[in-house]
Amino acid sequence: MRWNELMQRRQFLCAAGGAVRCLSAPDTSRPNLLFLMTDEQHHRSLSITGNPYISTPNMDRIAREGALFTNATCVTPYCSPSRASMITGVYPHRHGIVQNVGTRSNQAPLRPDAFPTTEMTLYRQGYFTAFRGKWHLGELGDFPCYEQFDYAAKAHQEYEEFLEKRLPAARFAADRSPGRYLGRPVEMTSAIRKAWEPFQKVAPSLGYIATIGRTVIPPELLPETQITNQIVRLIEENRNRNFMITASWSPPHDLWVIPEPYYSMVDRKKIRLLGTGNLEAWDARAPSKQLGDLVGEEGIREYVAIYHGMVKYMDDQVGRVLKTLDDLGLNRNTLVVFTSDHGDMVGAHGCVGKSIFSFFDDLVRIPLVMRFPGRIKPGTVVRAPVSQIDYMPTLLDYMGLPVPEGIHGRSMRLLIEGRNTEWRDYAFCQRGAKSRMIRTERYKYVFSRTPQVVALYDLREDPHEDRNIARDPTHAATIRMMHDRLREVMERDGDPFVKEVM
Repeated sequence: MRWNELMQRRQFLCAAGGAVRCLSAPDTSRPNLLFLMTDEQHHRSLSITGNPYISTPNMDRIAREGALFTNATCVTPYCSPSRASMITGVYPHRHGIVQNVGTRSNQAPLRPDAFPTTEMTLYRQGYFTAFRGKWHLGELGDFPCYEQFDYAAKAHQEYEEFLEKRLPAARFAADRSPGRYLGRPVEMTSAIRKAWEPFQKVAPSLGYIATIGRTVIPPELLPETQITNQIVRLIEENRNRNFMITASWSPPHDLWVIPEPYYSMVDRKKIRLLGTGNLEAWDARAPSKQLGDLVGEEGIREYVAIYHGMVKYMDDQVGRVLKTLDDLGLNRNTLVVFTSDHGDMVGAHGCVGKSIFSFFDDLVRIPLVMRFPGRIKPGTVVRAPVSQIDYMPTLLDYMGLPVPEGIHGRSMRLLIEGRNTEWRDYAFCQRGAKSRMIRTERYKYVFSRTPQVVALYDLREDPHEDRNIARDPTHAATIRMMHDRLREVMERDGDPFVKEVM
């Protein structure tokens, strides 16, 4: 099995035993924390945020019974940097995870003693801490709040044995489809199949993302269902102790494959594709755009339909977890968070996936909903720009614990409770060492050295970011204003790239 199939698409049970059982007696006055997250989910993919193709009653339920954040952004539009910022409260240029951790990069993993994290803080307060699913920050077992062993290899082996017993790969030995998911065939449409081999030559390191279609693996055997099964058991087993439990599912991240009934839920003909597709040169040559060009409109519609089917599958898993809280009577004393690490183009501008260089809202805006009965008013809507750096201080605040000094993030509690507070009026995002974005209510400004980019979008007049107006001399004053804002933010937050933005 390919590394990317195991680690990028479905790090399904990477923390199969990632838990330390707290020995202290439970304190019923302290709340529990349930952190639910997906990978690569678009901010408009919930029905409550405007999804016209599917309904997401369980994700919506968290928002209806708590708070919906309409302007949440990631710190970096790919996995590892965003995940590190969620748990440390600092930007990537501080915690040092600026690329994805894995075999295709030299990025060092997050070290357990480098920064305070949400999980470690609660663990030291006597909480039971457990994590199931995609970690993507190195060795989860390095953290004292989780068990110490080679979780990835063990989890991979256990799942392969489970799947082989229930759905032997030999059954499909005669299948000639080029697409495989977990060693089983993927049925692909003619548009996808025709693009598969050419894309392997265009982007050999990302060729696997061209596997788009219907898998023969039924929902009950998928890795994410097994993650949910484990989360349900963990909640049941630890109902009488204080816990923080994290479920980290991989969909709707690639591979974009899903079984029935999810595969056929969305009518391909009803899909509306946004954006002109006339991208700047730095994005036109990116893998996501090249794959979109190869599969054409028919193939993009197929991918978008599957993407939304995967979101629906994830909503069903969220529903199973929420039902467990209800059945055990734990819902009133548990803070529930649902979010994602970054977005996805979902066909916008003719792109498939996230592998482009820009900071489109499709990539940097993310879903975020929170529920805490008695402490978060049902139906709350937070429109202020919030960031993943704000997660850790917010969760500790609601847990009644002090927030570490010197972090970039702030507790969102005053915003959630509707109390007066000064708050940032911008979103800040970065890619690697030398690409930065600042987004205000009206404008988005991008400055990059690698690749060489200056971009300005008027989000009021051009909400789909079709026109880069940075080269228009009539917007020179706006460019200077946004450049100055970017530099001020970077200076305040200690971003070392600021010296190249002068």
